[in-house]
Amino acid sequence: MHILRCALLSFLLAFAAGVPQRATAEEWTFPPRSENGEGSSLLLVGTGTVERNYVPFYSMALYVPLSVRTTDQVLSGLSVCRVRIIWALPQLDQTAVHDYWLKVIQAAAGTENFARVKTQVERLAQSMPAAQRGQNVVFDYVPDAGMKVLVDDKPVAQLAGVEFNRTLLAIWLGPTAPKDVRASLSAGFHKK
Repeated sequence: MHILRCALLSFLLAFAAGVPQRATAEEWTFPPRSENGEGSSLLLVGTGTVERNYVPFYSMALYVPLSVRTTDQVLSGLSVCRVRIIWALPQLDQTAVHDYWLKVIQAAAGTENFARVKTQVERLAQSMPAAQRGQNVVFDYVPDAGMKVLVDDKPVAQLAGVEFNRTLLAIWLGPTAPKDVRASLSAGFHKK
């Protein structure tokens, strides 16, 4: 009986926070919960698909703790969060992946801010392998530890800095992010 009550309470808390029970972006399904490497239980806020020339490039999901209720809280760099990407394109060589991350992060940051995070961005871009359809990339952020990047569950980079985290998240949640992506990723935040 106690287990049933806990399960019901967990469901109600997720429902109250506006968390979908399961979400699909294009053909990929994302679970409603995710555990990061630091032992935090994170809830799915929203999913989206980034397109290039009207073709799905990758699908993604945003996970945050129950206490995080707004996009501004995520962008503050003071909260744990996870972004999971699943590449949708057939393949992309390592040089193209490198160029993609440099370009989108620079666009999200702006010239002045990019100069402050350029070293971390270069490390991220250089650590990324060629992309293939179905490949998972996870960006796990913990304020005290920084951003851990995993590709198909294999750690490829550990990047410190609140400002780097803010800049990376701005690709999808910042003022220059595609409006449809920003709206779909933040769809599950509790509305006041």
